[in-house]
Amino acid sequence: MLRNKCSALFLSVALCNQRRFGSGVFHSREFYAATKEVPQTPGGRNPYELLEMPITKTTTLDEISKQRRELVQKYHPDAQGGSTEKMAEINAAHQIIKEHHSGVLRRFKDVEQSAKANDAYRQHRDSRQHRDDNLGRSGGVNRRNVRAMNEQQTKATSPPRTQKEIETQWETFRTETENSVASMCRRYEFAVDQGRFFRKSAMLNEITVRERWLRKSFIKGIWEDVHEMRGELLRRGARNAQQSQLAEEMVAFAGVMLRKLNDDFARLTQLCVHNQSRMYAERAVFILIFFYLVVRFLKWATVGFFNGSLTVRFRAAMLGY
Repeated sequence: MLRNKCSALFLSVALCNQRRFGSGVFHSREFYAATKEVPQTPGGRNPYELLEMPITKTTTLDEISKQRRELVQKYHPDAQGGSTEKMAEINAAHQIIKEHHSGVLRRFKDVEQSAKANDAYRQHRDSRQHRDDNLGRSGGVNRRNVRAMNEQQTKATSPPRTQKEIETQWETFRTETENSVASMCRRYEFAVDQGRFFRKSAMLNEITVRERWLRKSFIKGIWEDVHEMRGELLRRGARNAQQSQLAEEMVAFAGVMLRKLNDDFARLTQLCVHNQSRMYAERAVFILIFFYLVVRFLKWATVGFFNGSLTVRFRAAMLGY
């Protein structure tokens, strides 16, 4: 009984939608975007919706004419359920479609290409965000983070790790982090030297901004990894002096790496600012010297041409000076 009532309710809703929207033929978003500029019929309807057929970018005028002939037979005034108003509206819709169908097909292709471009941009944006997150966490160097290592080991072994395993991972993490920090310091110093050698102030600004972001993300990743290992170490139940000492060593190591990166960044950034100031001063001096030489050349050329002119020679010959 309940199933029959639900079926009747769904049928009534479908009939209402069909009366409201026409034949009930589904149209895509591309269809509505491509036909929004097409003139409406005298009844205020989209002429394509009166065809009671799905419209795609490959629909031809021959298919539309064939569908129109079927609708004429269906809604002819002499046929059952036909009317003169319906026939007139179908004929008007067919006339509008013949005049604007080529433009609709072009807009179909434009809308489809735009949709593909938007999808590609969203995929690129998401993948770029993921790459930037990984790049910032690694500090721009080849380095695995502790969280990924823990997830891999958790999948392989479900039991909690022993203190020896945590200590081994900590030694590996500390060695890799020290090497990464040293590599980042050398990289920034080399980049500053290159920017100074090529005399590119814009390059120095870009390098400084990028390095600041990389180091900030790298330090954040260090603290996350340290808290991950420290929390796993302290959640082992009964603590001993060795566990507490190792936990304090982890926090102290993260603080040392933070200070080392910040001090190195401040030193090299100050050097970068000094190099930029020197570049600006040298450019200003060069511009002043250039303008001075130009003025001197113009003055020399003007005076030389005037002294060699006929006016000066005539004055010297006639007046004696």
